[in-house]
Amino acid sequence: MARILRSAVLVLPVLLAGMAAAAAQSITPVPRPQQGQTPAPGAATQAAVTPRQPVATKTEVTRKGRPNNDVFLGIYLTLDRECKIGEAPKVTYALEPKNGKMRTRPHPINLRDVPGAPRRTCIGTSPNGLAVLYRADRRFKGEEKIQFTLTYPNGDTREVSATVMVE
Repeated sequence: MARILRSAVLVLPVLLAGMAAAAAQSITPVPRPQQGQTPAPGAATQAAVTPRQPVATKTEVTRKGRPNNDVFLGIYLTLDRECKIGEAPKVTYALEPKNGKMRTRPHPINLRDVPGAPRRTCIGTSPNGLAVLYRADRRFKGEEKIQFTLTYPNGDTREVSATVMVE
């Protein structure tokens, strides 16, 4: 009986030390100010979680079109894993067309055709995305280069470089 009790006494501190180490790993410590320094306001309430880094993506698009007709350059939206539609991305034009005009409009998307869309939760939904369109001037024929940047609400950016052949 004494032998069993002695082994239980030896095992119990080892188990408690292991549990304390596991608990210490799940808590992120807040840095304490050195002696004589005052903590910055809000330092104790700041999350110690590392923030997600925004992702920058570059895309090249080549399209053919006719004068005075819309040329579809792309459609963009913000979608989460639960199939909830977020705020539309903001479009800024780095290189505007010289012989035409750019415009955006809402455009419905069939999520079956979108790569990476969750299939099970999004079946039957057709959300509106942001379509980016180019329309060449009436008498223009030739090649037009356009560059625009989409900025998503989470900070991700997509730089699109488009070439339109107007025939």
